[in-house]
Amino acid sequence: MAHGHTAKNGLEHGTWLHWLYHYKILPEWLPEVVPETFLVVLLLSAVVILARPRLRTRNPGRLQVFLEYCVTSLDSFVRGIVGDEAKTLTPIIGTFFIFILCLNLLGLIPGLTSPTSNINTPASLAIIAFAVVQFYGIRKQGLLNYLKHFAGEPLILAPLMFPIHVIGELARPVSLTVRLFGNIFGEDMVIAILILIVTSVLGKLLLPLQFPMMIFAIFTSFVQSLVFSMLVTIYVTVAISGHEEHS
Repeated sequence: MAHGHTAKNGLEHGTWLHWLYHYKILPEWLPEVVPETFLVVLLLSAVVILARPRLRTRNPGRLQVFLEYCVTSLDSFVRGIVGDEAKTLTPIIGTFFIFILCLNLLGLIPGLTSPTSNINTPASLAIIAFAVVQFYGIRKQGLLNYLKHFAGEPLILAPLMFPIHVIGELARPVSLTVRLFGNIFGEDMVIAILILIVTSVLGKLLLPLQFPMMIFAIFTSFVQSLVFSMLVTIYVTVAISGHEEHS
């Protein structure tokens, strides 16, 4: 079935990628969302590899126009938050957005699930985002000044403020994880319940009662990808702004 199957535990092998486990190509303990995630990576890589030789400065094709529109929109979005730092940050934020969006939408394909409905995937993405924020903060301010930001002012309160700021920083990836996982898993559960109701009550007479929810899932998938990317951008902005500007 489609998106609703993501409501199952991530360790259950129910997609058409199960043959990887049947033929012992992958170990049974590995969640099936892992090969699904790599499938998205391969598909996105294939699109880029196939599109690159066809890029033209004159009379661009529809694919190039679409890709240029996506890049321009993402750059404007990031630049509106972090300014000139967008030169290096846009590729990272754009990757987060496109990758998460594809992961969210994968479950709408019959026989596949949404990797982001398994908490391990959002947690991994949040940890990477956390590392990106720390990298930009340290690169912009230097390690010593970045740590001073955690100490706060006046310095006499540093023993109190430092652990508070550290806890607040660690809470960000937890928030990113729970928000993305909760929304995608929740909508998958609703779709699964609708499919279960139809099959239980009507038997073989299948009505697409889950179809409106699947349409709504496309919208929420886009929103959750945008929210995740926007929050990471804001966190980077706070990290590179310094204590005084942040205050």
